[in-house]
Amino acid sequence: MEIKDTPVSGGVTILHTAKGGKHLYEIETVLKDKSANNVISMRRGDKLLKIDGKDLEDLSPEMFAELLSVGSPMLTVHQSSTDPSVGVTHREPGAMCPVDKEDTVLSFCLDISRDPNDCDSDEHVMVQSDCEEEDNILMVVEMLGTSMSVVRGRSCAHGETCKDCGGTDCSLDDVVVMSKKISLVSRGISGFLHNKVQENIALESLLTHLFVNCSGNQTQMKSKLAKISIYYYQSDHVDGPFKGVPVVLNFSGTDKFLRCSRHPDSHEVKVCVMPYDKSKLKCILKEDDQSLPFLFYMKAERDGARIFESAHCEGWFIHAAERSLKIKSQPQPDDSFFFIIRGA
Repeated sequence: MEIKDTPVSGGVTILHTAKGGKHLYEIETVLKDKSANNVISMRRGDKLLKIDGKDLEDLSPEMFAELLSVGSPMLTVHQSSTDPSVGVTHREPGAMCPVDKEDTVLSFCLDISRDPNDCDSDEHVMVQSDCEEEDNILMVVEMLGTSMSVVRGRSCAHGETCKDCGGTDCSLDDVVVMSKKISLVSRGISGFLHNKVQENIALESLLTHLFVNCSGNQTQMKSKLAKISIYYYQSDHVDGPFKGVPVVLNFSGTDKFLRCSRHPDSHEVKVCVMPYDKSKLKCILKEDDQSLPFLFYMKAERDGARIFESAHCEGWFIHAAERSLKIKSQPQPDDSFFFIIRGA
């Protein structure tokens, strides 16, 4: 495979972890600017192995970012094989499966209520903590006028075990990143990102922590406003009166979903935001206590309000209203591309 000088905009977040004294780098999020004809030669889950022939496992995030910001760096990217049989779900009778998707911005009231027509005050909506989420962003490299070229693509021998991931039929690409101007940000990252977010809608979508706070295995909303991907579900079996359209609410560009569950001991009903494997939501059964809490029945009102009844905790509702984001107009399309290195 060979791709020559393809213009790109948007960015990637790179997750850095350390294991056994070695540095590991993995593409966490890829954002393509939908207004541009982007072909970013990286995808979520790709492992970055080398930069300009140097093993990244020997380089700290600071050293990696320094090399990214010099000249036209070449990254060796490891991509696991994509087996078309993986993830194929056999639909069981009565199962609910996704059939459509809507991307929108919703203003949430996370007070869960027994009344479908009432949402209390904002008392229980989570707000940003004193510890800023940007603290786990280690380095930022901004590139202007960026293009990518895959100068050499190769695969593991068919059927042989890959020494990098233990899988088979993987590929290694050498990706050269060229740009007209490069800026390395290692201090004042919080202020830099907030300023850029006002100018760059792509970066806003990339920085998913603007909407959620991580705490252990759970995440919570920072504010009421969030970019949401609504996945519409359908079943071949209808039981009882119409409750609404079955949907799953995903925080766009993340593995985080809105979840409603009941505490096993106190039976208290609560709403939270949690990461979850999307493949487990390809088919949801009412008997599935793991996936069902992520399913809601949605009804839309004429004024744009939406009411979501929990499928797992029937008779409990949350509310949302559709909102639009005001983006600062720019005289020219933004051609920025960001490498954001984030700590685990």
